[in-house]
Amino acid sequence: MVHWLLSGAVLIAFCVKAPGLRHTRSPLYASVCGVLLLSGLLYGCSNPDVVGFLNDATGVPNFAAPLVYGLLTAVSALVLTLLIYWRGGPRDQARRTAQWWLAIYGLIILAEIIMFILGDASVERRVDLDTYYARTPFIREMILLYLLAHTSAAIMAAGLCWRWVAEVKDPPWLRRGLRVLICGFLLNLCLDASKLTAIGARWAGTDWDFLNTKVAVALEGLCLIVTSTGFVLPLIGPRGKDFYTAVTAYRALHPLWRTLHRATPAIARDLPLPWWNIELHLMRRIAEIHDGRLALRPFRDPRVAAVASARAQTAGLTGDDTAAVMEAAVLVAAAHSKAARTQPRVPAGGTPDGDDSPLRREALVRVSRMLRRSPIVDAAHDYARKQEAPAHGPATH
Repeated sequence: MVHWLLSGAVLIAFCVKAPGLRHTRSPLYASVCGVLLLSGLLYGCSNPDVVGFLNDATGVPNFAAPLVYGLLTAVSALVLTLLIYWRGGPRDQARRTAQWWLAIYGLIILAEIIMFILGDASVERRVDLDTYYARTPFIREMILLYLLAHTSAAIMAAGLCWRWVAEVKDPPWLRRGLRVLICGFLLNLCLDASKLTAIGARWAGTDWDFLNTKVAVALEGLCLIVTSTGFVLPLIGPRGKDFYTAVTAYRALHPLWRTLHRATPAIARDLPLPWWNIELHLMRRIAEIHDGRLALRPFRDPRVAAVASARAQTAGLTGDDTAAVMEAAVLVAAAHSKAARTQPRVPAGGTPDGDDSPLRREALVRVSRMLRRSPIVDAAHDYARKQEAPAHGPATH
């Protein structure tokens, strides 16, 4: 089941990326698609059920072995190529280096096939072939060859990422992705070490096959998950951070939006938006807040702002927090005045007291948070109600 899940997930990712090959000649993009395709095929073909099917279909016992080993070697080469192109630098130099690695690993794959043909692997082994044939001539060399190729690729890839992360300052998500990749390649080394240890135990006449059939199999899935995370983290990390920031801002703005909406229900727009596009929802909420502030323009009372400012100074607030609590107090008082049908302080077409110019998103978030939790806003609201009491009778408590 694990093999099917891993293979399916990677092949789905390949199907998503593959159409882009028609529109770009980027070797980096081609390397990404190649890694996804071959990794999906690798985990699919290493499934014991698929191994048995391939062996039966071809009539060659253990036919799947050189296929799986060849795919693993090819993936190792493409991962190195991907890292070379991803790091950047002179294009010609990167292309020459990548071509050298592809050529070397191509020869290794050819050697693995030749070793399999020369060897005798007449007994089908779907799970423990590495240890079962650990002392069989030529098959032994084929096994060691693919393991050494994979180990070498993991060491070189970890080294590339280690040197790269020492040079990278920004963006931070690239540094994080490289660190995760280093962990992934070190896990690959642990996987190879477990297999080589099991093989060495067979040479010494000891049965440590569990390192090959249990430990290594468990590490395979973990290696894929960690290395895949390292590759995609620089891409999805900033988007995830932006999404989280947008969701946080959207929720934080709700108290301010609710206050303005109660005072002026017409600010709410009945326009359908995709539920998943939080940025559009946030933009609409900010636009409605601006409309709500404009609707309260004639009801803004500078005396409320003065009371809030004095109380903010007493509470030790400064700078942006003082401005936010003043704006929150003015809006709450203005909303109350409008709801109470108080005569506007400013005639139509007049100029209001104070500043009601559009605020940046960060400023609106501060205003909303002050509105929700600051006692200064409540005090200023009480002051505004008392000011209105002579015109509307005694204030009720």
